[in-house]
Amino acid sequence: MGVIVVHSQEVKVAPDTLNTSLVGLVEAAIDYSKTLKNQQLELDKLGITQKQIYHTYIPKIEAGGTYAYSKGQLNLDTDPIPFMFPGTTLPIPGMGPVTFPPMEMAIPGINTSMDYSGSLWMGGLTAKWTLFTGLKVPNLGKAMEHKIKATEYLVSQSEADIIEQVAYYYDMVALLAQSKKVIDESEKRLERESAVAQKALSEGLITQHKYQKIEIARLTLASKQIEYNGKRQLLHLKLQQLTGLSLSSIEQISVELKAMNGFAQEGSYLNRPEIKALDEAIVAGEYKLKSESSGYLPKVQAFASHQYAGFRNGDLGSVSFNEVSAYPMNVVGVGFKWELFDGFHTQNERKKAKIDIMQTQNKRTEASEMLMLNYSNTLNNYQVSTAQESLRRRQQETAKKSMQISYREYQNGLLEVSEFLEAQTDYETSVLEYYQTVFEQRQSVIRLMNAIGELNLLTIQTVVK
Repeated sequence: MGVIVVHSQEVKVAPDTLNTSLVGLVEAAIDYSKTLKNQQLELDKLGITQKQIYHTYIPKIEAGGTYAYSKGQLNLDTDPIPFMFPGTTLPIPGMGPVTFPPMEMAIPGINTSMDYSGSLWMGGLTAKWTLFTGLKVPNLGKAMEHKIKATEYLVSQSEADIIEQVAYYYDMVALLAQSKKVIDESEKRLERESAVAQKALSEGLITQHKYQKIEIARLTLASKQIEYNGKRQLLHLKLQQLTGLSLSSIEQISVELKAMNGFAQEGSYLNRPEIKALDEAIVAGEYKLKSESSGYLPKVQAFASHQYAGFRNGDLGSVSFNEVSAYPMNVVGVGFKWELFDGFHTQNERKKAKIDIMQTQNKRTEASEMLMLNYSNTLNNYQVSTAQESLRRRQQETAKKSMQISYREYQNGLLEVSEFLEAQTDYETSVLEYYQTVFEQRQSVIRLMNAIGELNLLTIQTVVK
């Protein structure tokens, strides 16, 4: 499944244009989630790290300079240096040949001290260009690429969890709304019957005991109304916390609770983003191991240098000079470094990389077992709740007909008020049980979609149509 991109800015929607459907609230929650924003920021950091790895091949240029003033004493102490002039015979016109005997001579030794002073300076540019890293950079780049994919899968799973959470509270609001309809209908019936019973009591047609039963039923409904208001407020606050929308916007939610019948159960728990993320993490670990193994290979680097150096305003004994300098001095070359023994550093790093891979493999095995159990449970709940939904619907229809018959018989004096109230209670119970089953069926669909890794904005739009 594709990964949903988390936007970096919150969308402010006017209450009168807000989409209060399930999809609208899910979009708002995904856009508002600080957890998703932090995960997206983490992806941004990983992307920067990946670029830094490949930036190793970009040349580095450095500019540097040094100035120093030096003053001190230069001491010279040398031994005499002997040398010999060999003998030779030279023909001299008019005199005949003249022979010169060999001569031994020596350059006297020097033993003296001279004061010196002067300003030394140097500066220039140096460029370095990595040509070969022993395959470390390519493997680290691949490792980071798979780590980014693993993080993207975790982001998609976080989005699925947010969808499931929003769907739960959204359906709870819808379930409460259906309960409110049942309460309102019952209150209207009891209001009519209470007026009739009041008149009958005053004329002595019914006893005070029978009249009290209607009053007890009315008070029970009033208690349920108070309970409904409290639950509704808490659910609205929870949806506000998830979506960041105002309470006035959340209170616009108005939906009829219907079973989700547009879901075709396919796929497997192996499609869960956690499994895919761990698979990517294992591949990343293997590339990390390769990068550590490349520590045994040589590294090659090209370099170039353009330098200036000089000695100014100098004195050397009795000799003074304005400047002695050398510029430019240009150097271009290639060097390599091959660590023949690094104190077992590479070996230890390889061992740690292997351990990381084994740990990730163990996590995948454990996650697979847990997700398989979760899939089996959610699939069973989906099948049971889907089958029960049609059964509860027929029970509700039967209970409604029974209440209508009881009401007519009660009006004709064929039933006691207690029997009519019992029939009404049975109808209320059947309606609430039906919508509770619809709620559970919808939740089972959402959880099953999450269990097989198919819960996202696109699929949720399909099943809620």
